[in-house]
Amino acid sequence: MVSINDFPTPHRTRSAHDLVAHGIGHSIMQGRYPVGSTLPGDAELMEFFGVSRTALREALKTLAAKGLIESKTKVGTRVLGRENWNMFDADILEWHLQLGVDARFLGWLFEIRQSLEPLACATAALRRSPKQLEHMRDALEGMGRCRNDRQGFTRSDLDFHQAILEASGNPFLQSIGSVIGAALATSFDVSSPVSSEDRFAVVMKLHRAVFEAIERQDAAGAGHAMSTLIVQTADRVGITTQAGAITTVSLHGFSQAEPGATMEGQPANFSKAGGS
Repeated sequence: MVSINDFPTPHRTRSAHDLVAHGIGHSIMQGRYPVGSTLPGDAELMEFFGVSRTALREALKTLAAKGLIESKTKVGTRVLGRENWNMFDADILEWHLQLGVDARFLGWLFEIRQSLEPLACATAALRRSPKQLEHMRDALEGMGRCRNDRQGFTRSDLDFHQAILEASGNPFLQSIGSVIGAALATSFDVSSPVSSEDRFAVVMKLHRAVFEAIERQDAAGAGHAMSTLIVQTADRVGITTQAGAITTVSLHGFSQAEPGATMEGQPANFSKAGGS
């Protein structure tokens, strides 16, 4: 069983529920105890964190939903391995960033971006509404105004990528917003796009290529432009293309399927391009 001393000293700046979830979650991320170990009992945790049983139970339920722990009757609360964690969860990503990430973790972020963002761009090109296109344009222009403002550039850049996810109309693709945010925040810490005039110009050119392809509803072009952007960003922060995991990808043909296209002879029941 893990000792209560393995948990960081709680700071009273959060709600009772968040206090416990954050404390235990951080400890798991830091590897303060091994996978398979059992957490201290409820009474000990309640005393350490100074919370009620209700707050403790809610926090443990939250951590269980994230895949960090598993509670069993007469066994206790057991720590689960990373393969069980929901790596798309915003809290888990935030805790990783707070504790610091290495090149391997950042490489994983780029791999999942390269797997999904080009497809999100392709579908956004086909489905985006005029309002969604204007949202992307506003974010892009915001980036352009932040040549010497790192935080402002980061906000506008994230807004641009999230606008694309929203325009994809696919809730599964939309759910990766926290992953993109984590990747952008970390990559900007390593190498900011606004740190030099030349780097800023290249980054803006790549983002404009993405926007222009989406604007003209060129699905393949949009996907390729985003793929190229991700590869360039990975190169900028020193992430190698080991085993070809981070490389420019080609989209499947269905990304350009017209509304009403058939699948094995049956009419497709898809929303028309231009709506979200």
